[in-house]
Amino acid sequence: DDSREMERPSSRVTTVTLIILVGINLLNYIDRYTVAGVLPLLQNQTSSGFDSDLDDAQAGLLMTAFIISYMLFSPIFGYLGDRTNRKLLIFVGVLFWSLFTIGGSFSTSYPMLLAARGLVGIGEASYATIAPTIIADLYPANVRTSVLSLFYLAIPVGSALGFIVGSEAAAILGSWRWALRVSPPLGAVLAVLLFFFSVDPPRGMSDSHGDKESHGHGHINTSHGLKAFLNDCRDVLKVRSFFWSVMGATAVSFTAGALAQWAPTFMVRQSPLNYSAKTASLIFGGITCLTGVGGTLMGAYLSKIYTPRTLKADGFICGLGMLGCVPFLAMALPLTALSTFSAWALILLGEFFLCLNWAPVSAILLYVIPPQQRSSAEAICILFQHMLGDAFSPYLVGVISDSLHDNHGYTEGDALMFALFITAVVALGGGYVFIKGADYLPQDRERATGIQHSDLPINEERQSLIRAGDM
Repeated sequence: DDSREMERPSSRVTTVTLIILVGINLLNYIDRYTVAGVLPLLQNQTSSGFDSDLDDAQAGLLMTAFIISYMLFSPIFGYLGDRTNRKLLIFVGVLFWSLFTIGGSFSTSYPMLLAARGLVGIGEASYATIAPTIIADLYPANVRTSVLSLFYLAIPVGSALGFIVGSEAAAILGSWRWALRVSPPLGAVLAVLLFFFSVDPPRGMSDSHGDKESHGHGHINTSHGLKAFLNDCRDVLKVRSFFWSVMGATAVSFTAGALAQWAPTFMVRQSPLNYSAKTASLIFGGITCLTGVGGTLMGAYLSKIYTPRTLKADGFICGLGMLGCVPFLAMALPLTALSTFSAWALILLGEFFLCLNWAPVSAILLYVIPPQQRSSAEAICILFQHMLGDAFSPYLVGVISDSLHDNHGYTEGDALMFALFITAVVALGGGYVFIKGADYLPQDRERATGIQHSDLPINEERQSLIRAGDM
């Protein structure tokens, strides 16, 4: 009944739901980057137990296979997430992910591990597509970016822990296989907790601005079939701020994915300090954790400060973050062979600026879309973000590196260095599209949620938002 009052969960249930969702997100990213932490071991025939060594293209394909299935199944879960019980979808998806993560640890050949990593991506697609929309429905707009920053802290922290867990588990227990057996049991436990103790709130419950019928608040999308989903996709892609923000998020994903997969290996090859795979992974993991936490929180803080002044703020924060990371990444690569400490310092600064994006762009992708289409919008973002981003970049960098080494006589370290320069170029383009999309944010946000602002001096409405943000 459209006229009934939407029931708001208690603060306790809301908090429990958020904690469980953050925990699952953390485990997902630990698992995703565990493989990168043991990549040198997998490339070596003796330590991997496979039939032969893996070249850079094959190593990069392990992440690419995961991301391909992840992005291809995201639209399916996006369609279902707008129309069915979101909690049940996540529960089944997390159990599926846990099963094939631990199954991959028993692989006796490269094709078996490749297939297992691809199946893991299906389970993660269910969660990544739907979880942000549940959080958006639990928390009102004036605190949503801050809450999403906590959720997306799992990206840098989980990624860093993935490197650390992977390398440490392999070193302590003597095999890369144990690295893949850490997160699945915890994932299964969190899935059960999610099923029994969390809530799937009414869609649009916290977007209480404007007319309910026009903005779709509290409604499940009742249209069904392929035509209905394609119509949702068409409507979502017509939102110009969404389109340009997705392109920017794709650039972030491209850059972060390539660095996560190849930075430790690059340091092993190029640094004069003769790093082991374990040491390089631990250092890079620590940097990723530090810059991820600092950058994500700083991005959320800047959004809280400047959004009451202009609704274009999130787009500008993302754009300037991408542009800021470019010079640091470009200088770090050639400096590695000369001064490893300087290179690490520059990577730290570059990743800090890159991580300014996580909270603002996540908020943009939710608040410019009506509530009943948000799961589909998240799916579209994931599809583009990974198809042209981190599904593509690790493999592309590996192919370029192999080509420079095999066909042009570069050393393995120099070949990988020149291949990684593409990340700086893509980050430069990402900064441009974020800033371009910022111009459309005010009108698109008003159209989706009914929140009205103008880029004028602070008025009474914005003063109230500032006070709410300072609580």
